[in-house]
Amino acid sequence: MKVYIDADVVLDVLLGRSDFVNESASILSMSESRGIHGCTTTLTLANIYYILQKINKRKSRRAISHLCDILIILPVSETEITQSLQSDFSDFEDGVQHFCARNHKCDAIITRNQKDFKTSELPVMLPREFLLRGK
Repeated sequence: MKVYIDADVVLDVLLGRSDFVNESASILSMSESRGIHGCTTTLTLANIYYILQKINKRKSRRAISHLCDILIILPVSETEITQSLQSDFSDFEDGVQHFCARNHKCDAIITRNQKDFKTSELPVMLPREFLLRGK
């Protein structure tokens, strides 16, 4: 299964968000072990780096490098930009992520912000929902 993993899921792990870290870490572990094909975008990696480098620049570079090893990195093109601009997504960036996932044939989007993807053409799941679905 090929899934788009949103930035909030990655940041749960990298920032140690205690309420969410276990489920989100399980999603990344599944991608690392190749139990799923976890994907994210170049835009998401840039945003994650921007947030992490404020805390520790060296660790943020290592984190991005590790993510590149375990995830499929989808490019953002003019196509996704245009699709997002012309869509019903209230948040431009969420629209870009959605259209990257859709255009690269992801089966689902895993995020903790389901409301941001209410106009998604793909199934949108919380990490917990995705993990329970696999059992």
